[in-house]
Amino acid sequence: YYDRADGSFVYPVSGGVYEARANVADGMIVGGPVSITAPEGVELTVARNGVALEDVDLSSITRPGAYAVSVMEVDAPVTLLRFTIVGAATNLSGGYAMPDGFFVLDATRDGEDTNYDRNYVGMEEEGLYEIEYVCSDTAVHYHLTTTVDRTPPELTLEGEMDKKGRYRSAVQISASEPGVTAVMTRDGMETDFPSDGRLTEAGMYQLDVFDAAGNVASAQFTILVYLNLSGLLFFATVCLTLAVVLAYILVKRKRFKNA
Repeated sequence: YYDRADGSFVYPVSGGVYEARANVADGMIVGGPVSITAPEGVELTVARNGVALEDVDLSSITRPGAYAVSVMEVDAPVTLLRFTIVGAATNLSGGYAMPDGFFVLDATRDGEDTNYDRNYVGMEEEGLYEIEYVCSDTAVHYHLTTTVDRTPPELTLEGEMDKKGRYRSAVQISASEPGVTAVMTRDGMETDFPSDGRLTEAGMYQLDVFDAAGNVASAQFTILVYLNLSGLLFFATVCLTLAVVLAYILVKRKRFKNA
């Protein structure tokens, strides 16, 4: 039920002995933080996109994704509520099916009327969606604004390649849109992506780039060992040092024999 005093939805647990509270109703899609509270002794578990989370700050859940909140009842977990958080942009599939007891008042895509009925807003096409809906019991209105974007960013890799498609130079990487997040491994180990997008170390790379909506572009490539200008200078310095040491040793030996 809905508690008007604090604007929260109340979920009875343990046969109604306790109550958990949230600022969202079961089945809602929201664009802002979700807050959940539970009394001492009630342990809630949270899963995001089907993966159980640890050390979750229930007072402010902000990361986009599909969530399920459960509580242990007797010997089995029971799902209290499900909700979805979207950002300013999302690759959400399908549409928005209204939670029980809610109905759509209006919905637009890019400022024009879009496909919706009393209980469902179709969001198959890309664009900016603005949805207004209401709870029939409380008459409280809700709004959702988000841009549906299912187009992944484009990756550009520049460098000198051999006949087998391996790079024998530094690799410069750029994405088609700003604000992307990069996750990268080298030889199977996670490593930081350089701020300038330039990779110089040899190895086998896996690069995943995510845009603000959650779309991903991936690339797998190999950089071979090569010598750039700084590498050549270092190599020349080492050779010169070795030559000086060798010459010194030879001179010392010659003097020792002559003595």
